[in-house]
Amino acid sequence: MRYEEYAKKLANEYLKSGIIDGKRFPDIELYIDQVAKSLNKELRLYGDGEKTPITKAMISNYTKHRMIPGPVGKHYTKDHLIFMALVFYLKECFSMEEITRLMKPLLDNYNSDWDEPIDFASMYAEIIDFVRSTEADLPIRLEQQIRDVKKFLANRDAADDDTSELMMLITTLVMRSNAERFIAEKLLDEYFEKLKKGGKKK
Repeated sequence: MRYEEYAKKLANEYLKSGIIDGKRFPDIELYIDQVAKSLNKELRLYGDGEKTPITKAMISNYTKHRMIPGPVGKHYTKDHLIFMALVFYLKECFSMEEITRLMKPLLDNYNSDWDEPIDFASMYAEIIDFVRSTEADLPIRLEQQIRDVKKFLANRDAADDDTSELMMLITTLVMRSNAERFIAEKLLDEYFEKLKKGGKKK
């Protein structure tokens, strides 16, 4: 398969199953192994056939670092699945400490006996709807980027050279994502307080 066709296939697969909406998350109490199984079913696009995207150890570790709420007894709810999905996407950009800072207001609300509770399912659905609307043209944008790469290289004796084209395509895709990551990191640093050791605010 030519790389152009494969790239288009990946873009369509991402739109189909790379952005999970949580609608199929079970709204019942689950044990940790059931949480991992449910998330891995939804996030199967990110597995490699041997390694699953989510493990029980990851869930325990994220709970320990206050990235997601702790279970009630040994039970997890749909809200825990939503928190885990958010953390899954965030961990590709942020460190554990950064995710803890970002999630702290949500966890404070989740654990509060006084604040009006956030509807986490609705909040997550709105995030996913927005992302899907902005990424709907991903295959078209990717095809255009491939054409632009070919055009750019055409006058540099590298036309129809797959290695040169792929090198430039991959690098420009990464650098574009780095620009957005840079902005996200700076927004986090500016508006979410850094934590002292032990998870307390400065």
